[in-house]
Amino acid sequence: MSLDALITRVRGAPLVSADRDALASTVTGIKTYGRGETIFDSDKCPSHLHVMTDGWAARSISFKDGSRQITDFLVVGDPCDLSALGHGSVGRVTALTSASVTLLNRSALAAATVAHPRLASAFLNIALIEQSTLRIWLAYMGRHDKATHLAHLFCELHARLRRVELVGDHSFDLPLTHEVIADATGMSGVHVNRVLQQLRRDGLIRLHRHHLEILQPQRLRDLAEFDPAYLFA
Repeated sequence: MSLDALITRVRGAPLVSADRDALASTVTGIKTYGRGETIFDSDKCPSHLHVMTDGWAARSISFKDGSRQITDFLVVGDPCDLSALGHGSVGRVTALTSASVTLLNRSALAAATVAHPRLASAFLNIALIEQSTLRIWLAYMGRHDKATHLAHLFCELHARLRRVELVGDHSFDLPLTHEVIADATGMSGVHVNRVLQQLRRDGLIRLHRHHLEILQPQRLRDLAEFDPAYLFA
């Protein structure tokens, strides 16, 4: 499932069966994590690339005062530590829920990308999507209107989850606490609650027991100024 989801992320570099077989040959197993456990830490040099198989995780940067800034959420099919292949990774990946990852041997994967140029192109495209997503997050972090910021986050997550068939029409599970959303948006937990209440009052969303329903998709996209082009290579 996770490799299929990984492959669906890339449209610009379609893989043939030989490429898929080469990718599958790098798999060494699956590892599970509990909520709050570290999946990847850039202070270490892991022997494997981790690809999300189930659950949610977050990339983050931690500070000396104990706070953190979340720089991305990770769902099924997302590589947790792609930048570590080039030894350029910074930060940590933490499980936000119970999660499992597929382990790809880094040395075998490096050899496979040399032997299969389309596979190398696919991972390059994924890396470029990650960079584009980070730039969008930085841009929205500076927006004064936090309702626009949060609306954009919900639109982005909906688009990403729909790609891996984890949405039901315009609703999806959103196992994110107010604290986690605050760490991703630069708001306080109290401010997150106020913005959520505003989106509810405006009839744009319904959020109940970690399940988000987008009631007026076009209005939410308009508020967010959402263009999903950056999510697809």
